[in-house]
Amino acid sequence: MCALWQHNTGAIASTMIALCLGICAAFAWGLHDFCVRSVSQSSGIFASLLTVLASGIIVLTGVALMFSHPMGMTALYYKLSIASGLSFAVAAVALYIAFSIGPVRLVAPIIGAYPILSVGWSTAAGVPLSLAQSVAVLSILTGVSGVAILSDNGQKGLDQNKAIIWATIAAAAFAATFGFGQAAVATGDEALSMLITRTVAFSAVLIMAFLGHQKVTPARAQLPLLIGMGGLDTLALGCVSLAGLWPHSEYASVTSSIFGMITVILAWAFLNEPMTRAHWICVSLTFAGVLGRGIMSQTSVCPLRTSQPEP
Repeated sequence: MCALWQHNTGAIASTMIALCLGICAAFAWGLHDFCVRSVSQSSGIFASLLTVLASGIIVLTGVALMFSHPMGMTALYYKLSIASGLSFAVAAVALYIAFSIGPVRLVAPIIGAYPILSVGWSTAAGVPLSLAQSVAVLSILTGVSGVAILSDNGQKGLDQNKAIIWATIAAAAFAATFGFGQAAVATGDEALSMLITRTVAFSAVLIMAFLGHQKVTPARAQLPLLIGMGGLDTLALGCVSLAGLWPHSEYASVTSSIFGMITVILAWAFLNEPMTRAHWICVSLTFAGVLGRGIMSQTSVCPLRTSQPEP
């Protein structure tokens, strides 16, 4: 009886640790995306993004040097990590553009709904869709459709049709990023894969900036905030990865998926973005579906654990 009690207590403690780490990651990513609106409009999309990626790379380089084991990595591992980086570059640029031109209440739910694409790919590959998964997908589609319909075009300086397109591109690219990243981690070192992903993304974004004749250096006054944003992204990644040291680490990945809800709440509280009751219902439906989808994916027989959940 004593042994059983100790086992149950340990399981509860490890679950709570994973949940706390996941919540920390959600707040870090949510705050990061909230800051995107400000920096992308003041310093430019590419200058802001390159600085955030560079600061994250510096931290990840130290982590990789301390904990990674590059020996024995296969060619497939490097190809998947590079593919993840190229997808991440597209996702990050699209995210910054979407947040710079559209309201957060519209952009965040669309981007946060990216897990629905993995369901579509699995279904196309012949994997049957369960009733619970169907409910989660319906919840996401209803919520995203609702926020798109409820959002008007009357807000000054915001092109919401373009924002929807860019947010959708970001969601698709993030789904590809995590798909490639998870496949790479399944065959090799996690820290090295994250470093490769962000280094490739930085290089790709830099090339995009030069080809588009975009500014690549931010305003000096914005540097502390941009470096802090890179720290937030790295902190979130670290929280989800750190959860792997305890049993039930999947709860960290699932909980972190609500980061978009954090972004919406921050925009409502500090940017005075109007949110009606209908908006709150639709946003809640979206992230309830995302959370449900995450829980089902973590309780499936698939051994892959989400190791690169968000930018």
